[in-house]
Amino acid sequence: MFPETIAPSATGQIALIPELVPSDTLRVFLVQYPGVQFLRLQWQDHSGLLRARIVPIEHGLTIAAGERVIHVPPIAFHCIVDNNLLPELDPTGNDWLVPDWSSLQTRPTLDPLYANVMCKVVEYTPARPGPNWNLCPRRALEIVGKKAEEMFGVYFLVGFEVEFEVMKASAEGILIPYSSGFGRFSVCGLRDPCYEHVEEAVRALLAAGVKIDAFQTEGRRGQYELTLGCLPPLAAVDQLILVHDTLKRIFSRHGLTVTMSPRPVESRRQSTGQHTHISINPPHMQNHFLAGMLQRLPQLCAFCLPYEISYERVQPYLGGHLVGWGTENRVVPIRKIKDGHWEVRCIDATANMYLALAVILSAGLLGCTNKEPLLWPDTGIMTDPWPQDAKFLPKSIGEALDLLEENYKDLETMVGSSIIQHYLRVKRTEAAKLRETNVEETRQLMCELF
Repeated sequence: MFPETIAPSATGQIALIPELVPSDTLRVFLVQYPGVQFLRLQWQDHSGLLRARIVPIEHGLTIAAGERVIHVPPIAFHCIVDNNLLPELDPTGNDWLVPDWSSLQTRPTLDPLYANVMCKVVEYTPARPGPNWNLCPRRALEIVGKKAEEMFGVYFLVGFEVEFEVMKASAEGILIPYSSGFGRFSVCGLRDPCYEHVEEAVRALLAAGVKIDAFQTEGRRGQYELTLGCLPPLAAVDQLILVHDTLKRIFSRHGLTVTMSPRPVESRRQSTGQHTHISINPPHMQNHFLAGMLQRLPQLCAFCLPYEISYERVQPYLGGHLVGWGTENRVVPIRKIKDGHWEVRCIDATANMYLALAVILSAGLLGCTNKEPLLWPDTGIMTDPWPQDAKFLPKSIGEALDLLEENYKDLETMVGSSIIQHYLRVKRTEAAKLRETNVEETRQLMCELF
């Protein structure tokens, strides 16, 4: 990539993007962290991969001052998970990175030379004047949050449970389980050699300002979990991405690979999820909101369970397999914890959580808009915890994408862009490509990337 991809700003360029306004945030940040030398401008693509450009901090200051813009070739949202490009890629134009300076952070005990900032991405092509925001997941989540406040006077808090395992490459280069300590809160598992690296990661995250409520052993063997504190949606996903990257970075220093892939080993029942806590405040429309989520849950799986491997978790207790909810019932996809607070269980760490959260919240808000009745009973207070006469969740990514394609327009209206249509193109191409790949090769790729 050539230096001219960091272009001097022109009045016309900056004026086209209202978000590109000068900010003093980075300069003030550097007073507190004067050792930072590089700025990593990050975004998450539709396959769930974190991508970035890195600039010297002097260039970062000119970007923050509104004197420069930084862009990448028009591939920011046109790669699939194996790094192949979409076949219909238009090679003209650029994707501009628009930093959200509220997400600026550093990890002072891990990589103090770097600061990270999450970006929105806007597409420009010579044939189409003006900015195209139709591809950006971060922008979609931002819009949904604003609509919730403007239309209904509500706001959301979101928290995540980050489950992970530790793998190590065999002599043949195959990732195999390395952590083996007893799980399910067992103190025995804290004596596993991997646990000292978990402690190292937690210390680094706390020093970076991450809200960690608790951490413990999980699963049957060899799994750990970090429970993150609740934040507003954008900040919660920013925090989640920082946690994922920090875990992977610290363990890689020890020759190990952390994975949050939903099923690292096919032969085991043990799976890895990313249970997501959502609360609506105040909760006066909670039944309509829950009805909206349940009504659209099968097509939401296309975002929350975005790979074929994800559907190995569509089982009772793991991610749930029937559309339903219940107070403190963990065999269904949505567990109610208290008024206006739910845990969505049919989600894993391969999802782009900006987009997944945008459509989940959109589904709930559509329930509020339409005053949809809550027709599903509370399975937590029934003798039988299983929903009766309930719809099944999809059993494959292809089925989930079919369901989404049949009924996505109301969701797309709520997110304020045509992002879902592009997502469908990406995931159709990706699913077809992965079907041509050996299943174990795909499983290894998922372990490496997620």
